Amino acid sequence: MQEELAEKRGIATVLAKKKEEEVELVVKRSFNSLITTGIVASILTLIVGLLYWPVWGWISKAIILSFGAPGLQMADPKTAGTYVKVFAEATFFWMCINSWIWQALVFGGYGKYSVAKRQPWAGLWYLFVGLIVGLVAFFIIVGFSGIWWHPFSLAILFTPQTPDEVKLAIEGWEAGNFYALPAILINIGYAALFHKWPFAGNIKAPWDSVGAWTMSSYFCLLVWFALIIPSFWFHLDLNGHHVVSKPMGGWPTFVAYCQCFIWFFLIPAEGGEHYPMKLFAKKQPWMGIIGLIITWLGAFAMLYALRAIIYPMNLMPGAPPDAPVASIALSIVVATLLWHHVFDDWPTAAMVPNLTARILIRIAIWWALGLAYGILWVKIFKSVPYAGTDMGLGYPVMGPIAGQFVWLMAFLYYNTFFDKWPLVRKVPANK
Repeated sequence: MQEELAEKRGIATVLAKKKEEEVELVVKRSFNSLITTGIVASILTLIVGLLYWPVWGWISKAIILSFGAPGLQMADPKTAGTYVKVFAEATFFWMCINSWIWQALVFGGYGKYSVAKRQPWAGLWYLFVGLIVGLVAFFIIVGFSGIWWHPFSLAILFTPQTPDEVKLAIEGWEAGNFYALPAILINIGYAALFHKWPFAGNIKAPWDSVGAWTMSSYFCLLVWFALIIPSFWFHLDLNGHHVVSKPMGGWPTFVAYCQCFIWFFLIPAEGGEHYPMKLFAKKQPWMGIIGLIITWLGAFAMLYALRAIIYPMNLMPGAPPDAPVASIALSIVVATLLWHHVFDDWPTAAMVPNLTARILIRIAIWWALGLAYGILWVKIFKSVPYAGTDMGLGYPVMGPIAGQFVWLMAFLYYNTFFDKWPLVRKVPANK
């Protein structure tokens, strides 16, 4: 009798859960206007960025100092501060930026609703997964490289024994942190231009994404070893001969070109509706190949155009001339992503039926917003709590380039992990 009752209860529980899953959900927006929703979301995510970075910085600082590295105690305060800063950047780059790229773009949000169907629980679950994924990836990629490359040695990175080892650890952290740059260039570029060809549509999820991640990560590693590491370790020499050359003559110029490269491959995916590469090809891999050529050449054109605009302004006296160019190029990328993820690619097809006009309006918005934000950012970043000032509270800040990612990641997570919650919610139809 008890067994029969327990069985009935179990069946009832399963039916109740099934019924709950079958409840019709409708999208409920706090504001009808896409522009109003975007403005409010931009402000909210900016506030989130201002709040979460000091906490992230404090936690990162406490973690690295807890290792009690003897070399850190002997290093001068400026070097010790740089060491803490690059560690905080490492945790952020690997656990937030790299993991978001893989989860949201390469894997297409696979598994986001596996634990919870409603927000914010689904987003919190996926955020937790991302933190673990980024941490594991760091130990695999950097830790494995550290078996032979001393700056990547985990012992050097976490417990430098002398002031010289602290400096070596800083070089290791910086080169390891910027694995994020090839992840952005290659992992995102592959998804945006090649649409995960040849795996998407030919293999079931998540194995199609595993194939896409594996192939694109091969090129990430190649770019990391061929371009990123030499950018930081260009001073290496052998019997008086330099082992490597600086890519494009120096880090600021290289980063500036990379930001221009990123902007061009974002156009087809972030509001360009597969153009301009769709003008020349409509099937993969030809779309991707054409898109890559356009991106490669267009990035040079954009770099020289920005130089013509920015050089005469002398926005950062004393800095390399391409430093403000790199920062403002990144600001244009931020504006483009903001318009796609937060403003839903306004204007929509219903508002502007003509495709060419619609795309050109969006591009004009991206550049107008990006240039305005970028110039303002260069002027004020030293007063921003996650970029140039710790407000006397002692947490690390990230400067004009890395600092822009604090707000950027806030609104990317808002859209992709949290589905624009709480401004856009899915509620039962009868409510």
